Amino acid sequence: MGAPESTAFRAACQMFADAGARDEAIALFRRLADAGHVAACYNLGVLQLAGRHLGRDDASAEAYLRRAAAQGYARSFRPLGMMALRGRMHSTRGGGGDVRRYLAGQWFAKGWMAGDAEAHVLMTRHVSCLFACFILCPYR
Repeated sequence: MGAPESTAFRAACQMFADAGARDEAIALFRRLADAGHVAACYNLGVLQLAGRHLGRDDASAEAYLRRAAAQGYARSFRPLGMMALRGRMHSTRGGGGDVRRYLAGQWFAKGWMAGDAEAHVLMTRHVSCLFACFILCPYR
């Protein structure tokens, strides 16, 4: 993203802090996310995941967070892992605990490898050693 997008993102962040301008800030975040701004994708994903200032929408949150993750945004992997762990991700709905932990571990491992130390803490806390071995050293 270039300078105009970065300036617009900073403006949206400042507007978001003002309750009266929050709707305008969210609209600007959406425009930036549609243009591929990675931090805007992350922010919208987290807001929709938490249901703060936007309705809670797991499918939309997952889509925004996956877009940020596809661009390597380290902070996006952790919420995706938590969604998988809690069965809130489309691919984990109806899945058993082992499936959810394994998929969560994959997201946490990606976050850890991208530089998010907290993702490693979550992986060791929620994913068994056996799953962690399979995630980090896949069978070929």
